[in-house]
Amino acid sequence: MSEPAVAVASVGPGSILGGKYRLLRVLGSGAMGTVYAALHEKLGREVAIKVLNTELGQHGDALLRFQREAELVTKLGHPNIVAVYDFGQCPNKAPYFVMEVVSGQTLRHRLEQGPLTDDEIIAVFAPLLSAVAAAHSAGVVHRDLKPENVMLVPRTDGHGAMPIVKLLDFGVAKIRQDREPEPATDQPDRAEVVAAKDALATAAGAMMGTPAYMSPEQIKSSGNIDGRADIYAIGVMLFESVTGERPFFGDSMAALLGSHLFGQAQKPSVVAKRNKVAARHIDTLRLDTVILRTLAKLPDERYPDCLQLRDDLDVVWGRRGLWQEASVGQAVSTRPVKAKPVGSSRWRWLVLLLVGVVLAVGLSLRTRTESGYAPGSPPDKALAVMQAAQRGSLLERRALAMAIESVGKRALLPQLASLLRDENEPLRLLLPTVYTLGQPGDDALLAALTLRTQAAVGAQAVEAQAVRLRLGAQDAVPVLDAAAATETLTPEARLWAALALSQAGKAQAGALPKLRERLLRPGVSLSKGLRLLLVPELVRAGDAATEKQLREQAAQRPITDAVTDALLQLVQGGKSDVKEALTKLLVSSSKEERPLLVLLLARLGDATMLDELRKLLNEDAYRLRVLSAAGSLGPSAKSLEGQLVPLLSSADAATRLHAAAALIAIAEKETHVR
Repeated sequence: MSEPAVAVASVGPGSILGGKYRLLRVLGSGAMGTVYAALHEKLGREVAIKVLNTELGQHGDALLRFQREAELVTKLGHPNIVAVYDFGQCPNKAPYFVMEVVSGQTLRHRLEQGPLTDDEIIAVFAPLLSAVAAAHSAGVVHRDLKPENVMLVPRTDGHGAMPIVKLLDFGVAKIRQDREPEPATDQPDRAEVVAAKDALATAAGAMMGTPAYMSPEQIKSSGNIDGRADIYAIGVMLFESVTGERPFFGDSMAALLGSHLFGQAQKPSVVAKRNKVAARHIDTLRLDTVILRTLAKLPDERYPDCLQLRDDLDVVWGRRGLWQEASVGQAVSTRPVKAKPVGSSRWRWLVLLLVGVVLAVGLSLRTRTESGYAPGSPPDKALAVMQAAQRGSLLERRALAMAIESVGKRALLPQLASLLRDENEPLRLLLPTVYTLGQPGDDALLAALTLRTQAAVGAQAVEAQAVRLRLGAQDAVPVLDAAAATETLTPEARLWAALALSQAGKAQAGALPKLRERLLRPGVSLSKGLRLLLVPELVRAGDAATEKQLREQAAQRPITDAVTDALLQLVQGGKSDVKEALTKLLVSSSKEERPLLVLLLARLGDATMLDELRKLLNEDAYRLRVLSAAGSLGPSAKSLEGQLVPLLSSADAATRLHAAAALIAIAEKETHVR
């Protein structure tokens, strides 16, 4: 590696630090500092000295991390973690710390020669798991485990040919017990620089860790990073050591991150066979299960700690204690073992416990709300009907969700948040409504959605993150960037990502229409909820093809639901000429066409349609749509309350709940919601 520039000439090879350490040569450099080989002149002992890069010395966050690294390593004192001997400050005021010298090759250099043998896997990963377990026990999460940070030092103690493992670089480690807050969303200072051998090295200024080995929660910049993120990284390294390639990859940073977030790793045994890796004398089927568990998208589905992972790997190698022996430095060798069927998991009770915790958290978020309505008033009665539906059957809750979606007023956000907190309510059915009604600052809605998002995977996770961004959660941006570039995701999920990024101003100009051209092809099916969100946005973004298609559909006769849908989407896309033409169209419409135009105009806020709505309310074919239109008018439709209240007693759940939603919307303005 090339030596980074330094601001003061007194720091570099030949310099003397602390009056006793003479810098000899550069061993390497990274985002945080430069490592020099040095000589303790009085003792004649060679050491390594890490000096904070001078361009970072003025940044408090970087300086804090550098100091913490030295404190962390000293605190751990593990034989497989590089030791720290001394601290000091350079003449140019840059801090440094003195470490033991470790010479040999990194695990990266070894992997460049091909997959590891069975003996090598034990010799490398058993002590590595022991070192990481010690860090976790001390409340430290490494967050940047990768082959470059695992040094393989040749033995000189006569205990076999296998190397001694040394874990390096705690520069981005996290102390879970720290009282001082970390920088927002775990972001390093933007001035940090990256020195890397390939394009998959640490992306400074983006997130903590190295993308090729980064867990999904790190990519999401989650504030709840714990030791299971390190287990994910170990799983990636273990997969690579067994098969000769990483489980996740991409030809761009976004594609790589998308692969981690949404891709499913193949079975290691399948990849190893494809790469013609020599047969192993272990239980390869069980090894598949172990490695894939480390790579689970959700932290709760991974191993809870390194020691359980080590114990399961020992079972793979025949349950002979080889991994425990190797973890304390003893030389071991493997023998052929007979494969055994994978038994039932010993950690199911943990899953049940975690489910209980999630439910408890969900209940704790459920706050009691005062109705604020006069007892016995129309909205008070309506609220009682809606609350009864929330406690009722799945059919009633589904009818409630449809009523909220159909009326589409922010006055219904409390009921929407309650449905969102209900884990039995399908998340994807609620997302379009939350996206439509929600705004940044709707904290209760965001909290409920975030709780549900933690258990979402694949396309559903993308859609949930898109809605979170709509509600102001900026940590969703890297997830959505990756999703938009991930070819293996469904077209719908990628369009959700592009839509949210575009509306939040986080996408390149024209990105949404370009993606639409690629994905909205014949045979591609999109949900109605996404279409209703996407099409107006495309019109608003100036997508001529979409506008032309809508105008052609709107011009068809006779007027049908498809025609009014096209007219509505044009108006929502900002085409004011269409709204102006609707009144003229109403005058020339036939008796059969008129109700559809009346309903459309009412939905667009035309209160002059109230008398027509009263008449249509008595017709079964139009009743639900009239209720939706009345709710859309809000307080302007207060004169309809007398006709809506009797419908609260309807035997039909849809009618009952649409009437309730309309009455709540009529009684309360948007400004009262938050």
